[in-house]
Amino acid sequence: MTINERFNKIIKALFGGNKSAFANTIGVTPSVIDNIVGKRRGNPSFEVLEKVSAIAEINLEWLIADRGEPFDFRSEDEKKQPGRRSSEIELKLLDILSQKDLTIRQQAEELGQLREQLAQARREIERLEKEKNENIIAQVHTQTAPAVAP
Repeated sequence: MTINERFNKIIKALFGGNKSAFANTIGVTPSVIDNIVGKRRGNPSFEVLEKVSAIAEINLEWLIADRGEPFDFRSEDEKKQPGRRSSEIELKLLDILSQKDLTIRQQAEELGQLREQLAQARREIERLEKEKNENIIAQVHTQTAPAVAP
């Protein structure tokens, strides 16, 4: 993959393909980005590379040489410790997934409780409607029934 293709990948991933938004975010004119990813396919300057790496949190080694992963979310201390990158990211992702799983379980339990409450409310409404109808029928019978003479 060329550096131009890597720039395109960043723009698509972070800005939905909007080159102008990307240019504004990193502090360059849209024509600078168009020169890199457009028909001209020029090489970015060091200044542009530096801005992309700093502002968009892109792994500069990936951007320049296609080595490693595009996004580098490690702290500065973690970046200085070789060999720990993958395991640190994996642990963070596993923690995020674990938290999401817990949230999903809690929401599923709450949903089940709400469904049961709804079913109880529906049964109560049906009971009250039936009782109301029976009372109406009883009143109609009382009002229309002939009086019994002694």
